[in-house]
Amino acid sequence: MQIRNIYGRKILNSVGNWTIEVKVELDDGTVGSASVPGGLSKGASEVDTIEAEAALFIIEEIKDELIGIEFKSTFDLDIKLLQMDNTENKSKLGGNTLLGLSVAFTKAIAITQRHETYEYIHKLLNPEIPLEVINFKMPKYMMLMLEGGAHGSSDATIQEFMAIVNEIPRGVEIYNSVKKELHNLGKSTNVGAEGAFSPEGFDNRMSLEIMTKFLRDEKIALDVAASTIPKEDIPNYDELLTDFPISSIEDPLGEEDWANWEFFASKHLNKIQVVTDDLTTTNPKLLTEAIKRNVGNAIIIKPNQIGTIYETLKVVKMAKDAGWKVIVSHRGTDTNDDFISDLAVGIQSDYVKFGSPARGERVAKYNRLLEIAALI
Repeated sequence: MQIRNIYGRKILNSVGNWTIEVKVELDDGTVGSASVPGGLSKGASEVDTIEAEAALFIIEEIKDELIGIEFKSTFDLDIKLLQMDNTENKSKLGGNTLLGLSVAFTKAIAITQRHETYEYIHKLLNPEIPLEVINFKMPKYMMLMLEGGAHGSSDATIQEFMAIVNEIPRGVEIYNSVKKELHNLGKSTNVGAEGAFSPEGFDNRMSLEIMTKFLRDEKIALDVAASTIPKEDIPNYDELLTDFPISSIEDPLGEEDWANWEFFASKHLNKIQVVTDDLTTTNPKLLTEAIKRNVGNAIIIKPNQIGTIYETLKVVKMAKDAGWKVIVSHRGTDTNDDFISDLAVGIQSDYVKFGSPARGERVAKYNRLLEIAALI
């Protein structure tokens, strides 16, 4: 399949900053479109993101090297882009530039092949398995209820308090119950960057207490984002695990604190899900080290941390081969692009982490999952 043309433009993301939208037109007239998210709290090992204007300039500069070339799959295009960049952190072309091209091309090829995007992604990850024999399953949902830390205005140091649910409607029910309870308590129900509540005066325990009140047999997932808070603010995990139904903790320690990650994992891996994000940043080298040192059993997957679908799926395969759970995640500054919903189903992720059932850029992803659920 050949590329006929590539277009780029600036658009606004969910916090009013500029990002890019990329459109790739194939020689049969098919067009795939992608817009690129960003992170409020970013791991130090994430690839470089360049300014939107600079990314658009680069797209114009390199598109003649891509137009008219035969690319059989997304992997072919991505490998070409990686060769053109030829830096470890994507500093020449920008990880956001590469991802926009990679995702837009992926969507276009899926349309050309008359597949849903999640079906094409599954073919990329598992070329040996015919689509006809796949019984796609939906992931579980880590639905965000309250925000703290760098994302919130409360006294909570933990960044995300999530309920793990099997169905979207159940998550919405819990979310609305928490909202009603906060309203009855005279607390603000304005939402934060990812759609959750952040009531003033609520610390970690209070946030967990109000969530737990509306759970049935559901468990709680936390994203501590420990790299963004002072060491003295890192919670007492033994105490929280004793007092609340927590089954998953993401980034319990700083991204450079390998020794304490090993200690934490030695205590908790047999009891809960220990999730790496800032520690591994969807990076195959870092995941290799994490597996070797046995610091976790689940990984966050964010394509914009690494820059291409080729590299993203490489990390997914490594994680699955090691027996780790896979969690596809949104970003703090996001767009209405719903590609990661297809990515989650295509790779058959164990969980998705898409924020609250509020704010358009979060709801777009849940609505796409509802649409996919009706198709499979």
